[in-house]
Amino acid sequence: MRKVKTGIVGAGGQRCCFHGGCVFAETDNVIIKAICDNRPERLAYAKEMYSKYLGYEVETYLDYNEMYAKADLEAVYVSGPNNLHMEMSVAALTAGLHVLCEKPMEISLERADAISDAAKRSGKLLGLGMQMHYRRRYLKIGELVEQGLIGNVVQSWCSEYRHPYIAMKDWVWDSSLSGGAIHEKNCHHYDVMDIWVKSKPTTVYASGNIMKHHTPHGIKSDIVDNAFIINDYENGSRAMVSINFMGTNEQGHTREFGVIGTDGAITFNDTDKEVLHVSLNNGDKYDLNIPGDVRGGIWQDFIDCVLDGKRQPLVTPEMGRNSLLVPMAAELSIKEKRIVNVNELK
Repeated sequence: MRKVKTGIVGAGGQRCCFHGGCVFAETDNVIIKAICDNRPERLAYAKEMYSKYLGYEVETYLDYNEMYAKADLEAVYVSGPNNLHMEMSVAALTAGLHVLCEKPMEISLERADAISDAAKRSGKLLGLGMQMHYRRRYLKIGELVEQGLIGNVVQSWCSEYRHPYIAMKDWVWDSSLSGGAIHEKNCHHYDVMDIWVKSKPTTVYASGNIMKHHTPHGIKSDIVDNAFIINDYENGSRAMVSINFMGTNEQGHTREFGVIGTDGAITFNDTDKEVLHVSLNNGDKYDLNIPGDVRGGIWQDFIDCVLDGKRQPLVTPEMGRNSLLVPMAAELSIKEKRIVNVNELK
């Protein structure tokens, strides 16, 4: 079995060594050849983790351009701070490497577009780390909406209560680096709701502030730790997302989703493993248990596309860009205390 020689840029993110294990841990046809980070202590930790859990004796680099040039790679996973995704990704694509770029794509539409343009010029793959897009149950809701089961979509929502970001992800607390808490976190939710609503967002109003985490882990923060976001779509439907970082690791992480149509509703939450609860206006009620991922999830899909040479990753650059629209507008709405039209975004 041919293994895709892959490098990682950024060893301080949750997914690299902390988010359910080492990246690509369950992907058989990949080998991690090299890791880059500008902090030596993080490089040492990543090297230890990949050796301990996967048996990879990885090369380490302090400069990603040097890694691209010397490490004999075919692909790279870009997981550095959000405001560096463009530089890291464009350099990799220009060097002839396939790129899996972590979400959010970038902190501005202009910078996200620069990544897409570089991918087109290079002819290399550009995948995006939108793992929720791969979950079968979320895609199933899109299929049910497409079939007309619940009629026209009227409202969709997500309410999430979670713990704050880990200390190692220190850059996220600076909005100039991360784009803000909503930009960093809720792009996932709007990516999913795009599947259900199938319409472009128009106007956004958000309210949020810092009620607790002014100096989390001793780090000065300017990102909100709670917010409500409401947005309208071209087709007349609307969405609302609430995000709250007041929880702790001991309390866990709770999340609820729902979509209501003219003829019924579908709701689910993580207290019962996100079983879909369908309730129709004709009186029918039933549950759908749809676990698992399509295409084997982000990591397997990306590697399979590299090996195939023709197939594209499930999440396209356009989808990644669209997932930024409401979060970016929400961040601006909170800052300027006004309704924001997504056409204002750059």
